[in-house]
Amino acid sequence: MISPAVFIPAAEAQGFIIPIGDIVLDQVFRFISQHDREELGLSYIEINLSVAQCMEKSLPDKIRTLQQKYNVDPSKVNLEITETTFENINEIMVENVDKLIKMGYSFSLDDYGTGYSNIQRVNHIPIKIVKIDKSMIDETATGNGKIILEHTVRMMKSIGKELVAEGVESKSDATMLKELCCDYIQGFYYSRPLSATEFVSFLRQQNKFES
Repeated sequence: MISPAVFIPAAEAQGFIIPIGDIVLDQVFRFISQHDREELGLSYIEINLSVAQCMEKSLPDKIRTLQQKYNVDPSKVNLEITETTFENINEIMVENVDKLIKMGYSFSLDDYGTGYSNIQRVNHIPIKIVKIDKSMIDETATGNGKIILEHTVRMMKSIGKELVAEGVESKSDATMLKELCCDYIQGFYYSRPLSATEFVSFLRQQNKFES
């Protein structure tokens, strides 16, 4: 196993990130078409888009082709873009995001807190969900980290964004984030990355346990 922190920068540097992204898009759309979303308890599945993909003029057409090929409802897919994407924003990127939103796709902002985090920028970009980076969660253990996180959650809620806390690894962090009213929590505390087959089994087991 190779960490995404290792292979993604390498793929970007070697020009492989778009072909890899195309494979991921196809596999996720296929997965959605093969499984009953409601049975698994899934509202939607998120797909990370690289900066290079966002700047690819054919991106909306690629996604429309997959949508038609696998007969997938756009509301079942949420597209993730990182803060650094908006540091490289250009006309094609804006046009792609606009087209995909009009097609029925929603967007989330990934890794909030790692780049030049700006509440005004978040307020003016067409995203539904903000994902708070693990580094902000880790900072709550020292100094003013918890105060910063509390203010971040409050500000995001005040402008109508849904919040996901990323990289949660302990019960204490999960409890703290629930108390702060984060909408969603994800991380190793709940599960490590899984293959598609393992993911389906995990969801069915969790649904059985919760029922």
